[in-house]
Amino acid sequence: MSMKSILLSISFVFLSLTAIAQKDYKKELAQPMIQVIEGDYVIQEFLIINERGESKQLHLKAQMPQDCIVHRDNLIAISTMFITKLTDEIGADGHVEEIDSLIGDADMVIKIFVTNDGMQVAISADGETKRDTLSWKQFYEAM
Repeated sequence: MSMKSILLSISFVFLSLTAIAQKDYKKELAQPMIQVIEGDYVIQEFLIINERGESKQLHLKAQMPQDCIVHRDNLIAISTMFITKLTDEIGADGHVEEIDSLIGDADMVIKIFVTNDGMQVAISADGETKRDTLSWKQFYEAM
């Protein structure tokens, strides 16, 4: 197992335990992280972020086709990396609360699309969308 895989696993466990500590652990443990929706694997996270007196709602959606060569566990790892990076950027001054569903509209939407050839991340906020597309070679070189 590579150092990168170990770090991703540790991040995943930490993030999962943090989420479980804030919610009913029995309910959380019984829920699958990945759903199958219209033939795709899908992970959805809904968060309220309180930082500097402002409250924003975030919707993260990661998806990939079931027949993708990428193993579905990697979809969990990729979405966890984004959530971990986001919470790291918020830092000690902010607070992140996981919620079960959106309350109205999200202020920020992060969509991660995984395919055999790479991934695209689309971040939408304030009426604008920014997209980054990486081949798997580019993704691993950036790590």
